Amino acid sequence: MTVRNLAKVTVFLSDRRYREANAQVRHEVLGDHGPALTVIITGIYDEARLLEIEAVAAA
Repeated sequence: MTVRNLAKVTVFLSDRRYREANAQVRHEVLGDHGPALTVIITGIYDEARLLEIEAVAAA
């Protein structure tokens, strides 16, 4: 499977200030592929982490 198989991506950001950097990296990785996307700004349990990603892929 490749990123082209991604159907849905949910990103949990620890802080709104990482929104633009996350969008840039996401574009670098996914290119023109546009799976359904949800970005949630939330407190993450481990403060050492800036984000968590949940992804669903279909073959």
